[in-house]
Amino acid sequence: MAQLSELEVFRKTVYAEARGESVEGQEWVAWVIKNRASQNRSYWGGPTIKGVCLHPRQFECWNGVDDIYIGEPEVYRKVCKVVDAIYRANPSDDPTNGTDHYHNPDKEDTPSWVHNCVFVKKIGNHTFYKSKS
Repeated sequence: MAQLSELEVFRKTVYAEARGESVEGQEWVAWVIKNRASQNRSYWGGPTIKGVCLHPRQFECWNGVDDIYIGEPEVYRKVCKVVDAIYRANPSDDPTNGTDHYHNPDKEDTPSWVHNCVFVKKIGNHTFYKSKS
């Protein structure tokens, strides 16, 4: 993982977490990651996108692996375009208004952290939330 740049980790995380989602769903997953980094909380992995993505038990796709296999190169190229734009974007461009959590209710029971969040939107298979202030 050390050999991967921050942008590569960002791209691979969104690919692994949301490659089957719409562009909007991929954007929202990417903004969750970027918002967590901007909030600089140690329990999320600190102030960097790479730190947030690789922090233990934050993103299922990194649990127990050193890299993410790209089995669908064309899909990955499309995800990269989405992620690259968000990587360069200003916080004021955030359509999620600071959303910092999501989960897939079809794959897991309701997580305990939901009680500390406000529902924001459901997009595809993911439900998005924002931490209560």
